[in-house]
Amino acid sequence: MTKRTWLFPVLFALMAFVAVSPAAAQEDRGNVPTAADAEALPEAEIDPKAIWVEHPLCNLNRPSEVQGYDIRCTGASFLDAAIADCCIPGDHFQLKLKNWDIAPNTGVTTSPGPANLFGLRTRVYNYGGTPQNPRNLHAYLECTYLHGVDVFGAGSFVTLSSDGVCTVTPDPLRSRIDRSP
Repeated sequence: MTKRTWLFPVLFALMAFVAVSPAAAQEDRGNVPTAADAEALPEAEIDPKAIWVEHPLCNLNRPSEVQGYDIRCTGASFLDAAIADCCIPGDHFQLKLKNWDIAPNTGVTTSPGPANLFGLRTRVYNYGGTPQNPRNLHAYLECTYLHGVDVFGAGSFVTLSSDGVCTVTPDPLRSRIDRSP
C-alpha cells in the first residue's frame, strides 16, 4: 500500500468512530423538558396557604398546538398556575386557566422569556362551586406557544397549586389557534 492509499481507510474509520462515540450517540432532546429537568428548576411563587402542588409539563410540536389539562379540586377556594420556558431564551408560553361555577372566572399568565424563569402566577377562585358541592373547583388549563424563536419541539414547565386537593388529567394535544383570553 502506498502512503496515500492507506490514509483514506484510516480517515474513514476515524470518522465512523466519532459518529458512533457515546457523546455523539446521545439523543438530542431539543427543547422538550423531562420530569427530571423540572426537579432541578427553582420553584414558582406558591401561596403559603397551598397544600397541594403539581408540576405538569407542556411539550408542543408546533405553534398551533394547545395542551389542555382538566383539573378537579376538592375543598379548594383557589387554584394557581405559573409557567416557565424550558430551554431557549426568547420563547414565550401562555397559560389560560378557567373555572366554571356560579361566577365563572379566568386567569392568564405568560412565561417572561428567559429560560427556566417562572412568570407571575395566575389564579381562579371558587365562588361556590355547584349547589351539590360548593367546595369543589372544576377548572381547565390550556398551555400554548405565544411566540419566540420558533424551534420545535418546544417545552415549558408548569406549576399548579391550591388550598384543596386536586387531580390533573392531560388531554391529547390539539391544533388550533388560541383565542385568548
